[in-house]
Amino acid sequence: MVCDFVSPTVRGIEVAKYIRAKFNLRHLSIIMIIDSKDPISKIKCIYAGADDYVEKPFEPAEFLARVKASFVRMTRDLDANPLTKLPGNISVFKELENRIKSHVLFAVGYVDLNKFKEFNDNYGFDMGDKIIYFTAQIIIRALKKFGETDDFLGHIGGDDFIFITSVDRWEGLSKDIVVEFDKGKLEFMNQEDITRGYLVAKNRKGEVTQIPLLGISVAVLTNEYRNFSHVAQLSQIAADLKHYVKGLGGSAYAKDRRTEV
Repeated sequence: MVCDFVSPTVRGIEVAKYIRAKFNLRHLSIIMIIDSKDPISKIKCIYAGADDYVEKPFEPAEFLARVKASFVRMTRDLDANPLTKLPGNISVFKELENRIKSHVLFAVGYVDLNKFKEFNDNYGFDMGDKIIYFTAQIIIRALKKFGETDDFLGHIGGDDFIFITSVDRWEGLSKDIVVEFDKGKLEFMNQEDITRGYLVAKNRKGEVTQIPLLGISVAVLTNEYRNFSHVAQLSQIAADLKHYVKGLGGSAYAKDRRTEV
């Protein structure tokens, strides 16, 4: 939304307040056009909810640059996961698509928590959010320790994460994630459950049973031995491998070593 701060028919402050009051419009970026002779209007338009302003008279090139920058910020903010602030599905899809098209060797790690639903049901959604945020921080630290500057980390949603790194760094990174998660997760559990080694809770059928403690799985794919033609193909293989890793029990990581037939 671009509007004059003051004009004969429109008051920018009222427009901004109206937009910010609407739940389905709050994501819109607002740019105010203000008179450079009135510096106080800059403060007023920002407090009213504007994201940026352009002073009159303005250069068309500068104005266009600010509009484009606003679109970038708006798209990024809408895509970001509200809990971890990591890039969401749209960014993950674009990053994977770009890597596939580049034909450069890469490794994709699919990170998922084991028994998260049971943990969430037993400890509550607030503790569930805390363990998801903790998981994000574990992966971030591992990428800083073992990764490279062009690595990527995205939060697909819930307890699912995707990281992209080089083919020679996936193992150290994955091992660190598993080790650090298993050490840190104890802070989020009752001592009774830790000592016992399992949760006593209802399963999906409503039956009281013993449920393994929370764990983490890292399923890694690379394009060393197979060529991915599209993101959906990569996602399907990752889902199959994730199922295999979860079946190993506890926290674990594994790499897909199959080749194309």
